[in-house]
Amino acid sequence: MLVLGMTYLLRQYGAKYPFQKVRPLLSRASILVGNLEAPFTLRNTPTPYKSAESVRARRDYILRAEPRWAQALVFAGFDAVGLANNHLMDYQEGGLYDTLRVLDRVGIAYAGAGRSLEEARRPAILKRDGLQFALLSYSCILPVGSVATSTRAGIAPARGAGAEEGMRQDIQTARERADFVLVSIHWGKQLAEFPESTQRRLGRLLIDWGADAVVGHHPHVLQGIEVYREKVIAYSLGDFVNLSSRSETAVLQLVISRPHAVDSAGVIPLRQRRGQLHYADGRAWKTTIARLNRLSAAWGTRIDPFGSVLLT
Repeated sequence: MLVLGMTYLLRQYGAKYPFQKVRPLLSRASILVGNLEAPFTLRNTPTPYKSAESVRARRDYILRAEPRWAQALVFAGFDAVGLANNHLMDYQEGGLYDTLRVLDRVGIAYAGAGRSLEEARRPAILKRDGLQFALLSYSCILPVGSVATSTRAGIAPARGAGAEEGMRQDIQTARERADFVLVSIHWGKQLAEFPESTQRRLGRLLIDWGADAVVGHHPHVLQGIEVYREKVIAYSLGDFVNLSSRSETAVLQLVISRPHAVDSAGVIPLRQRRGQLHYADGRAWKTTIARLNRLSAAWGTRIDPFGSVLLT
């Protein structure tokens, strides 16, 4: 979320600032993926569907990031981003088009939004070490006017008429093209520690349909990790970059060497301080691992002291 208070910090310290301390960690990834929470645009035409009253009362937000801050993602090493969330259409179709142009220009792949529903549902395909990787992105949080149709730009929906059947088809088609399918999904209730029943149901369905891992976002706090059919469902990893009082976050690391299998999974706790990521020290590391074990206990998931998620 390179927006709001982050804008001041980026202008003061530059695009490298959010990721500068942890770039050595991020650069180890063959593929680095995240959720891009706001459009890259300078337009002044916000969505008419979020009322000025609700924005003033901070019940809702209209967000945009300056296009130049895409260099922060380049510096961090992001290869692909999911775009399906409740802010990507905050500056309407024009803001979406600007975002796609910016990402194309800096060479970051994307999924979850496009000029039509067909394009929004299209996976980003990346190849590394002889394996094909597919990213699909969907949102359960659907502001009015945000959903793509056959004739309108927007985001890929995870609920509503035909959405589940569409996701099932997308995942099965992606499996035919790729050796690993990751679904990035915007869902749940903000600041809730535990996923709702609709999240739990959908997370398992995504795996049943053929996804190899599911990573969720929108709660802005850590939620638990479920191991289902030896695949990983991370319900929420918290805010990775955002100027907020919620400092606790984590990276999910998946090791893959063969088609449609996770060799190992782990969480790497981090901390945010003034919008900048830092390595978690010993005490903070233990606190995050303990919290994730508590939040994951309902599924019997165990995370060892080093952050390894036990898959069997």
